[in-house]
Amino acid sequence: MRFILLIFALTTSSLALAEPGKTLRCVTTHYPPYTIFDEQNNTFTGSDIDLINYLKQSLGLNIKVIHLPWARVKKEMILNYYDCYFSLATNTLREKHLEFTQHPTHVTKFGLFALDKSTLNNKDFSSTRIAMLRGVALPNEIADKYKILPKNIIHSLSTSDSFKLLEKKRVDYVITNYQAGLWFAKNNTGIYARQFDESSLPVYIAFKPGVVDINIINEQIKRFNDR
Repeated sequence: MRFILLIFALTTSSLALAEPGKTLRCVTTHYPPYTIFDEQNNTFTGSDIDLINYLKQSLGLNIKVIHLPWARVKKEMILNYYDCYFSLATNTLREKHLEFTQHPTHVTKFGLFALDKSTLNNKDFSSTRIAMLRGVALPNEIADKYKILPKNIIHSLSTSDSFKLLEKKRVDYVITNYQAGLWFAKNNTGIYARQFDESSLPVYIAFKPGVVDINIINEQIKRFNDR
């Protein structure tokens, strides 16, 4: 039985890859709880890493996960140096350079974080200071409803930096992925949160064109999600 499974994995791997035996270099960033990078031990955990490990096992793929800061990830997407990226939202520019999976790795919602719990349900943020990760666009559904203007946004290089600004009271709020924000704020009992339900953001694995048969990858992601 093991022999049959091994033959199946090797055969599927050869079908999934344009170059059988190739090691796929897949880039991600520290994005808990979906991807948690332990810098000291150079290891990865998280729900999206579970999916990557499933693809490695089910398809017999060689995948090397590489951590880069988000600002670097954005630049690398259009250079075609790495083979894949996760967890990545789609947009017109990225779709010109990368082939996205059909099924998302997960679906996120934005969250609002503050030191003053009573301010979380405000409806007008036009006179506030809000920290957000550079390169992450706030959906119009949220910006318009809560009167959040470009002048209100202070861009940070990392989500961790956003929360440092909040803790130092240099901003009034942090807006980021709700689950990621809860992870960063978990050791600070003085930070309060609410989720924005006005918009959802699915994120995907994106491959350099021609590296894999995306249909085979899609089928495996579906099987993983259906378990």
